[in-house]
Amino acid sequence: MKKFFVSTRLPKALGNSSSDIEDQLKILDKIVREISVIDPIFAHWYVNNYDETAPKAPLVYTIPSDKGYKYLFDLKSGDEFESFSLWNGIEENIDYTSIDLSNIGLLVKFQKVLSADQIVQIFEVILKYLKVEYLYINYKFFKDINVFEHRLPTTSICYVSLNVAADYLPHLYKKVDVDNQYNKGTILVFDENWASEANELKKKVQENSIALIELGAIPEATIPDSFFE
Repeated sequence: MKKFFVSTRLPKALGNSSSDIEDQLKILDKIVREISVIDPIFAHWYVNNYDETAPKAPLVYTIPSDKGYKYLFDLKSGDEFESFSLWNGIEENIDYTSIDLSNIGLLVKFQKVLSADQIVQIFEVILKYLKVEYLYINYKFFKDINVFEHRLPTTSICYVSLNVAADYLPHLYKKVDVDNQYNKGTILVFDENWASEANELKKKVQENSIALIELGAIPEATIPDSFFE
């Protein structure tokens, strides 16, 4: 079964102070609430405090809830390397999904093939609340066809933090301009069938990748030292 990841590259690491943690929990709360209506797999969330010694799946702390957020705040306050880890309470199958927000970025994992419009909606929610340099829907296929190994994969739906003209890319199904207090750029959809793995999709992704890298829109794969400053 395919595993998809909405992945982020942030411009800098998130902070670890008490106020930083509170701000990040507010961001998480807004994102969770707004993506809950995009697809039923996002409707319910729990803190994923998995313990291999526990007899049951972790369903104690629901999100959003004061109890759940206090647990996450205390966890992060005690260890700056901890992440806010959530899941939807469904064991690994087509309806499973999870969210992780850490110092280095946000990751949404799922296995259901959502529509291109649903992916765009998820992107719009994330970009509404979190400053992002690059946002992409990733999985093994895109890693395997990546033209430039030293760059993050170009994927069939991605957000780049610059304005891209509709006629610039060789292949474009849809573009959505983003302009808010945190982000100014473009969501790009190369093909409606974004996860088809067809040779036609491979061609579109690779040719668009070359064009985007010429613009400097795809970040280096390695996180720069300045990211943590």
